[in-house]
Amino acid sequence: MADNSDSGSRLAALNSVTLGAKMPQITLADGTKLQTGTVGALLINIRSYNEAHKAGDRAKMEQLKEAMRATLPLLDRVGMFDLFRPEEWIAGDNEGRKAVGKMYQEFKSQ
Repeated sequence: MADNSDSGSRLAALNSVTLGAKMPQITLADGTKLQTGTVGALLINIRSYNEAHKAGDRAKMEQLKEAMRATLPLLDRVGMFDLFRPEEWIAGDNEGRKAVGKMYQEFKSQ
């Protein structure tokens, strides 16, 4: 279940920009490749999305959605949404979390 090199490279670039450091990719014993920094970058992007939402900056929100959407295959693969169901992401008043939960539901319906 190795990571597609194009999507892995794209996620690596997005994570590195978000975190301000080049984040390595690791290979698990079963050959699965995982991009490090993905959860940390997602948390930062959720916070930035919340700020953009509060400011009404739709262009920034769309840019952040693209970065957050890129994390979904990896987070799905490692079971993030088994631990925290999409409905839990959507509940409450955190707009960034809601966006991730809704995007994950769309991702799984494809």
